[in-house]
Amino acid sequence: MKKWWLIMCATWWLTACQSLHYYGQNIKGQWQILANRQPLEQVIKHSQSSPALIKQLQEIQQIRAFAQGLSLPTKGQYDTYVDIKRSAAMWSVAATPELSLTAKTWCYWGMGCLGYRSFFEESLAQQFEAQLIEQGYDTYLSRVAAYSTLGWFRDSVLSSFVYKSEVDLAELIFHELAHQVVYAKNDPVFNESFAEVVADEGLKRYLVGRMEQFDNVVLRKKRQQQFAELVLDYRRQLAKVYQSTLGAPEKRQQKIELFNGLQQSYQQLKNQQWQGYNGYDAWFARLSNAKLNSVAIYNSLVPALTQLLISVEFDLPRFYQQCQQLVTLSKAERHKVLATQETPST
Repeated sequence: MKKWWLIMCATWWLTACQSLHYYGQNIKGQWQILANRQPLEQVIKHSQSSPALIKQLQEIQQIRAFAQGLSLPTKGQYDTYVDIKRSAAMWSVAATPELSLTAKTWCYWGMGCLGYRSFFEESLAQQFEAQLIEQGYDTYLSRVAAYSTLGWFRDSVLSSFVYKSEVDLAELIFHELAHQVVYAKNDPVFNESFAEVVADEGLKRYLVGRMEQFDNVVLRKKRQQQFAELVLDYRRQLAKVYQSTLGAPEKRQQKIELFNGLQQSYQQLKNQQWQGYNGYDAWFARLSNAKLNSVAIYNSLVPALTQLLISVEFDLPRFYQQCQQLVTLSKAERHKVLATQETPST
């Protein structure tokens, strides 16, 4: 691997104002992936590859082939495998002030400013989160199974997600490939919502003729939508509290009450409509402003972008073109245009 790859790694993830330690762990983590890639065919044919791994990689080959029909950029993407020797690809830390939903941001060359900072080592992410907590921030540390380098590198199949179900693998790969089609700097809400819409539509097509799996996905998506609506409702209530003229002690008390109310509403949803399904229990174990923001990032523009997809009769290339045109606008203009989209009926 030539030295210029290291330079690109550094500039991709880092900015000049960040610490050398942060530089080092990011270069090390990305280098580990780049240096240990193996072609899927080679891993599949290797005598020491387990039957389980071979099955998963063969499914991924099928998913990649299907993604071409979705006009997603599969060339050189997810055609290699890396055992990264850790449970997650990265660990991400997000933060907000104690009494605000305004995300703390960090700026990265080529990506713009984002409301999180990512680490290839869990201990470093935990240390960074602890520092932010000491400074009075609300935080959210999350595990990242996969991420997109937006075409700067050939993204690989990683051991952190290779053993997901076929449906989850398809959804993940469609989502990550979508980021290479459309990406707006400094607008994670648009980027993630776009990728969610593409992944949802791709998954519907992928499961044609497999009714049982499709029905399971429909049920999961319904629960996901109900979860998002619940969280976003309480997030709006919290925003009103933070924007009010109340003093800090009163805001803290109302924050506690709203978080308690959110947890109680979740229990009701789980027990009354989900027949005890507890897939979101871990998420609700510890609430924070930053955690509520994460739901807004992935869901806020999904209805508007779904309606845009409907307006072009589910023609994905046309949908991509429409979204690429939106990227040429400012963030404010882009969100204003999407706000005019009629919310699709459920």
